Amino acid sequence: MQRSTQGTWPVDYYVVLQVERHSGPAEIKRAFRRLLKRYHPDRNRSNAAWAEQRTREIVEAYHVLSDERRRKFHDQQLRMESFSVSTVTSSMSYDPPGDGVAAKCRELFESLLKGKIEAALGLYERLRGDKATFDLYPHLSLKDHLDCKFLLGEAYERQGQIDNALALYEEVFREELEGPRLRYFFDEVQERIVTIYCQHVARTAEPKDAVRYYQHALKLGLPNKDKAEIRKRLAETLLKIGDRDGAQRELREAIKLHPGIKGVQRLAARLGMHAVSS
Repeated sequence: MQRSTQGTWPVDYYVVLQVERHSGPAEIKRAFRRLLKRYHPDRNRSNAAWAEQRTREIVEAYHVLSDERRRKFHDQQLRMESFSVSTVTSSMSYDPPGDGVAAKCRELFESLLKGKIEAALGLYERLRGDKATFDLYPHLSLKDHLDCKFLLGEAYERQGQIDNALALYEEVFREELEGPRLRYFFDEVQERIVTIYCQHVARTAEPKDAVRYYQHALKLGLPNKDKAEIRKRLAETLLKIGDRDGAQRELREAIKLHPGIKGVQRLAARLGMHAVSS
């Protein structure tokens, strides 16, 4: 059931989804939808806690097997000589042998939970090296790796390292946005991203840098209401740098996305436009 010193092996996600190892993406998606419906907590109210755990396992299995890189890693683990299907447990944490990365990831997560921010950031930056971010998955479970990234983002934000914070927040947002997920941090991280772009960037960034930030934010897949607010901020910034036509275009788009957007009358007047919002 366990390795002698380093915990349990990862779950066989093919067993979790009840598919063969050669199954293609369409078959994996069908199995995921079928099992998710079967084990949904709303259909198992008499044993809701068990159903929720089962649902989480199914979601994580799909998360791995629908991603080519993570599936390849998982397949490599299953092929290792010391692994057998009989070792499958309900544990959802990866523990790759040999490199000690999994232990460092757990140490990182625990340091963040205990408020040891300096130690956590130092360890994360050693893991990250020259990369923009470091993929904590599959060394931590689905929920834990998202939680860890979110806490890292908070830590960087508190230290004023906004670019590092945004990189992590946006990774969490994208992972929870793409495909069916149990959205652990979706609303909170979305709010955090919008706040940084609409308040921090507006106060602190140079206008040309702010334009770049706003244009990037518009590609994230945020709701129309938030995109409208960002386009309004972009319009204000474009006007500052003398791009009147661009400012008019962005303000029109903002009003189109969210007709009830607040605070556009003065900007519209400066641009010689007739705003319809209050």
